[in-house]
Amino acid sequence: MTDTLTCINPATGETLGSVPVSTPRDVDRACRKAQLAFDGEWSRNSRMRSDFLRSWADNIEQRRDEVAAMLTAETGKVRRESESEVALTVEALRFNSPLSRLVSGTTHELPDGSVGHVMRQPAGVSAFIIPWNWPIFLLFRDLAPALAAGVTAVVKPAPQTPLSLGLVLEAMPELEHEVVLSVPGGAETGSALTDHELVKVVAFTGSTHVGKTVAEAASRRFAKPVLELGGKGTSILAADANVDAALTACIQSGFLTSGQMCMANSRLLVHTSIYSTVVEELAERIATLTVGDPTDAATDMGPVISKQHGSLVQRFMDLARAEGQVIVGGGPATGIGLDGAYLQPTLVAAPLVDPRISTQEIFGPVVSVEAFDDIEDAVLRANDTQYGLSAAIWTQDSATAWSAARNLDFGTVWVNRYNRTFAETPSGGMKASGTGRSRGFEGINEFTELKHVNWEA
Repeated sequence: MTDTLTCINPATGETLGSVPVSTPRDVDRACRKAQLAFDGEWSRNSRMRSDFLRSWADNIEQRRDEVAAMLTAETGKVRRESESEVALTVEALRFNSPLSRLVSGTTHELPDGSVGHVMRQPAGVSAFIIPWNWPIFLLFRDLAPALAAGVTAVVKPAPQTPLSLGLVLEAMPELEHEVVLSVPGGAETGSALTDHELVKVVAFTGSTHVGKTVAEAASRRFAKPVLELGGKGTSILAADANVDAALTACIQSGFLTSGQMCMANSRLLVHTSIYSTVVEELAERIATLTVGDPTDAATDMGPVISKQHGSLVQRFMDLARAEGQVIVGGGPATGIGLDGAYLQPTLVAAPLVDPRISTQEIFGPVVSVEAFDDIEDAVLRANDTQYGLSAAIWTQDSATAWSAARNLDFGTVWVNRYNRTFAETPSGGMKASGTGRSRGFEGINEFTELKHVNWEA
């Protein structure tokens, strides 16, 4: 009897549907199909790839309402966030469509008179292991440039969100051989995929803990890991910061998807001269956020993904309360009337917040605020975490901004903004936040191999 994954709506507890669990044999079959497609015209015909990506974008856009509705049902995020996810997915495909035809190398005349051609070739079958929080965009952020490079793909969606992936795969243009295949399942399925002999690149987005396991499995076969892992998104507010703009960005990104984002702006380091003002104003804004049914347009924040995850987040809230540092929230959101794990958006503040709150990834609706006296100290404290995904500096002084940006050990640093990402520019983590980059030409290059061809003069 085939095992199945049952998909639950985190907002209501209702069953959405189920999909068969892919066995190791299913994974092997999918990888061999992907290899067959790679060995055919796909890896050599850039025009085919360009047309395919453009058509897939058009098809998804035509079904955007259906896909957005399923995203909200599977993840519990509010509808406008799901609509944004679909739009970003379409953008990723459209941006990379013409880049398919621009993957190229270089030619050099060498000292002995010979000619050296440095070529970029698609790496081969690539595995994509995707999280549940933004399951479509976080796939296509990597998948679109990978397909542009010429690889073929086997995708393992998160066990919580296979139905959304199913919809976008239904929208995939038909080719003689499938270039993207899906293998839903849990840890066993993921292990079979990362261990498969045909997989040359493993792209994983998820926790740092699991990312280490994925990297170790890939490295045993000399497959290339491309990892975006946990984060502790930190904003530094200098004395001259635009407080209104900084707090607006904090609210928008800190509680996006109920704080279940690796780039969530979950920590603020604030100059002592504006610390009290920031805490007061941020508390007022957080208190106005509406928690409830994610399908209701009036809702600002839906549930977290499960009651089990809600309990983990609640432990951090309880820790902060025990330290006397909770300013707003800190517990379950009541009066919702739905069977989901609804939590209050929470503000934790103190001149020095407990480091278990300020430096660890909570992955829930908790934002902490601390005070600092000088920028150099703020940068050191921001860097004092295992993570290095995203940060921001808020100041009107360009010298301060450049100095902070250079010294912050984060893969992305924003100046006077937060969580603004673009298909044109690379993103990725430092330290325990991952390795490799997505988007831009750098995202394409992650899925290629360099080859030097030397011609006798």
